[in-house]
Amino acid sequence: MTSASGVPGVFAVQCPNPKCRKYMLVEEHDRGMVVPCLLCKTPIRVGGAPSGSSSTGRAPSSGTAR
Repeated sequence: MTSASGVPGVFAVQCPNPKCRKYMLVEEHDRGMVVPCLLCKTPIRVGGAPSGSSSTGRAPSSGTAR
């Protein structure tokens, strides 16, 4: 799989710190983990789903609760 960065297994995350907001490239094996921002050291939780999937946080349209 090739990400938006054009490098397989690597994708971008943004620091949640409003004073930093730096983008970093992280590797596929870091998915679901917490990594420190390279600039300000704020912990960043790396997303669990690939950026191509849509996770809006809404309930499924089928109405099935889990």
